[in-house]
Amino acid sequence: MSFNFSTQRILEGTTNVWVPKVLSTKGPKTKKVDVFYNPTMEFNRDVSVIFLKRFIKKEQKSILDGLAATGIRGIRFANEVDGDLSVTINDANPIAFKLIKRNIRANNLENVIASNKKLNALLAERWYDYIDIDPFGSPVPFLSTAMQSVKNNGIIAITATDTAPLCGTYPKACRRRYQAVPLKTNYCHEIGLRILIGYVAKEAAKYDLAVKPLLSHYTDHYFRTYVRIEKGAKKTDKCLEKVGFVVHKENGFREVIKEIKEEDLTAGPLWIGSLFDEKFLKNLKIDISLGTKRRLERMLEVWKEEASAPPLYYSSDEIAKALKLSPPPLQIIIQKLRDEGYKATRTHFAPAAFKTDADIESIKEVFKITLNLTSTFSLPFQS
Repeated sequence: MSFNFSTQRILEGTTNVWVPKVLSTKGPKTKKVDVFYNPTMEFNRDVSVIFLKRFIKKEQKSILDGLAATGIRGIRFANEVDGDLSVTINDANPIAFKLIKRNIRANNLENVIASNKKLNALLAERWYDYIDIDPFGSPVPFLSTAMQSVKNNGIIAITATDTAPLCGTYPKACRRRYQAVPLKTNYCHEIGLRILIGYVAKEAAKYDLAVKPLLSHYTDHYFRTYVRIEKGAKKTDKCLEKVGFVVHKENGFREVIKEIKEEDLTAGPLWIGSLFDEKFLKNLKIDISLGTKRRLERMLEVWKEEASAPPLYYSSDEIAKALKLSPPPLQIIIQKLRDEGYKATRTHFAPAAFKTDADIESIKEVFKITLNLTSTFSLPFQS
């Protein structure tokens, strides 16, 4: 099978796949390559593999990799996830379709179907237990159809790479796509992720469906969320109670609210519930074969800690700048906040950031205290 570009065989996880030799890292058709493959998304795919292993049980599961390009994600699902899987790998690009078929044959997979259709047309044909939507840009055009094509208690895994609109750089684009107002703040990445999930929840509600985020994260240049879909009007009403707004105060304090006031600087509507499900995270297993194993281990530890944290994070640099002080070590800030009776955790959104239910004045006071403490001794960090 010939292509108008050179290919090479690479190993990801325990799976060998053929990909374009000229690798794309910024978007489809980089350097005139017709099939998109981004090696920096290996972490994203590794997370989806361990997620699917946790989701799969004894009964047969129908899996869809909807915007597959080379097919690497779906091929890995079929090859690395044990269980009774039926995997459909789809891409509307006929050249990508040829490469998908080549990769299926190269791995001798019998539980995989290659598809060459527009995603919304394919979704209209049948139901799936797990739908993966990983576009270049916004997932919005596919969400309504996906809601109507996922089975009860099924999963929709969603990537959004349009971080600039979601983070407030292009607020008009965010309003158009997500019907939400973003804010370009120090914690804009969490606002962006929550706008995405809030939109997913509102889209699901049109069909009396509720969403439950099991794992959501901001990584590199994209947002990613895995939501469980549950049927029922009562569940939907309860779910919508977790859609609200963020109010940003001039002094740096932030909080979630249910209704906006005209004088407040607000973002939303957005998801104000948890980004993670603690029970689900506890049972995630990281295979030694995964190329991003160490990063996964670090992130999973933080996700577990963050799962019970209040919404929204503070950067230690942000607080220190307001106080015109040098930032204390993060672990000491967190420990001191806990000593004062507040909840405090790390967050995956930024290495020098933390989440807490303390008000801004209490946070500033803790900063001043910790600076005095660090001049004499260090506090142990307790997770």
